Amino acid sequence: MLQFQLFGYPVKVEWFFWILCLVLGMRYLDAGGSVGISLFLICTVSVFCSIIWHELGHAWARKKYGAEYSEIVLHGFGGLCVGPGSFTRKQSIVISAAGPLANLAVGGVVWLVKEAYPPQPGHLVYHETIDLLLWINVGWAIFNLLPLYPLDGGQIFASVAGPRNFRTVLWVGIILAVVLALYSYLVRGSLFGLILLGMLAWGNWQRLQGQRSQFL
Repeated sequence: MLQFQLFGYPVKVEWFFWILCLVLGMRYLDAGGSVGISLFLICTVSVFCSIIWHELGHAWARKKYGAEYSEIVLHGFGGLCVGPGSFTRKQSIVISAAGPLANLAVGGVVWLVKEAYPPQPGHLVYHETIDLLLWINVGWAIFNLLPLYPLDGGQIFASVAGPRNFRTVLWVGIILAVVLALYSYLVRGSLFGLILLGMLAWGNWQRLQGQRSQFL
């Protein structure tokens, strides 16, 4: 496990995170050649930096609201920012939104660069890098804001709904994850999307069973 400090926050990178990078960059490796290897490395660095930047957004928001400690962990399905802290409903919403907003800010800068310096024919690496950064920082941010627990959008939904309506939050997450999993696999042909969304659906189902047991 890779461990280091960044802006005073401990960062842990689990080995399965590198498997994620391999899966996401496999299409570049399949292309072969120096360009394919270069794009794979760019993909890996982009995913690594973008996810850390996302989690730093959460960490800085947590610190703003009094959290004394936050730790960033990169794992096989992205990352998370953990640590002790007690927050109001409004503060929890801001903390959850801070990560995707940090990525959208980067996406905005990348879009401005693309507009100022449009990719030219033959500049494959530049063109792919711009599209990759937009996909990671804008596409993933939008996905993360879906009301699907425990994604950031699901966390926001849970904060807005309140503890009494947490079962509703979980049911929405299950239904949405199943629908998106079927769309991802049957329409987009993405096995990774099917696995990711299937695991999110299963996780919400398990949480729902725990919620039910409290009332039995």
